Amino acid sequence: MKKNWMGITLLWAGVYNIFWGTWVVLFPMHVFELTGTAPPKYPELWQCVGMIVAVYGLGYLIAGTAPLKHWPIVLVGFLGKVFGPIGFLIAINNNVFPLKFGWNIVFNDLIWWIPFGLILFKVSKRSSASSMRTIKEEEFKNFEDRDRARFINSLSGYKSANLIGTTDNKGNTNLCIISSAFHLGANPALMGFIIRPDSVPRDTLTNLREGGVCTLNHVHHSFIDRAHQTSARYPKDLSEFDACLLTPMFIDGFEAPYVAESKIKFGLKVVREEKLPENGTHFIVAQIMDVHIPSDCLNDDGRVDIQKAGSVCVGGLDTYYEGQRLKRFSYAKPGSTLESLED
Repeated sequence: MKKNWMGITLLWAGVYNIFWGTWVVLFPMHVFELTGTAPPKYPELWQCVGMIVAVYGLGYLIAGTAPLKHWPIVLVGFLGKVFGPIGFLIAINNNVFPLKFGWNIVFNDLIWWIPFGLILFKVSKRSSASSMRTIKEEEFKNFEDRDRARFINSLSGYKSANLIGTTDNKGNTNLCIISSAFHLGANPALMGFIIRPDSVPRDTLTNLREGGVCTLNHVHHSFIDRAHQTSARYPKDLSEFDACLLTPMFIDGFEAPYVAESKIKFGLKVVREEKLPENGTHFIVAQIMDVHIPSDCLNDDGRVDIQKAGSVCVGGLDTYYEGQRLKRFSYAKPGSTLESLED
């Protein structure tokens, strides 16, 4: 194992400071005699300097036992070794000290700049790395239930925010918000989404099984509060459309209600339902039957401009964001350059 160069550096710094400080305390005039400098009128002040340097040495010995832990001591010492030469240059300019007195600055300060600086640099790198926290499964499994749900639900990043509109076999409407809708294929045009386990009544799931159709409606930034409120547990005989002040819209005889306030909405026919054995959630595969979209939000190349439509996304369970386009790229092929497209 390589020796700890930081600890060794601070050990030598500590020994040197204690030696130099003790020397100055016991023989305050010796330094001035060796450098041909006029002795101070009050040697006691110079002895105080020696005492401070020796105490610094004790601090370096302590820091040497765990340099990264005791980095504040290194920082204070480094600053002293920077300000010392600055003060000496000022004294030279004022003809207070002869240049020969600078040997103290060389051994007390300058030679320590690089090792002390490297230690502080290593500390800064470790601080950046330590801002990244690792959370093992055994830790997040012990989170409170709601905290764990928020944590896990946030990990996938930004997700689309959509309202699912359904009716039961009596014609009662239902609306619920989901963040799990995703593209499954373009030919045939398939969407997928997840419904939570039916260990408790799930009106949306029941309606999907009875009617086989639903609508998917983008949440617009103008009604995120009402859209989010649909996640509340209302009685079956109270429609979320009514409770959350949203407007049901039936188009061209499609049996599921669209949300009138939504800019982008489309009808779906259920193709398959799979219950995931791992956690009991229901994976719904549905085929897109029709799409309703503002004309100015559909580009000539078929791309839907969801930013212009004002569609929002959701992070976690309850935080909503507006999307902002960063770049659009051409179709990626091996060897192609990373060039963005401009509209």
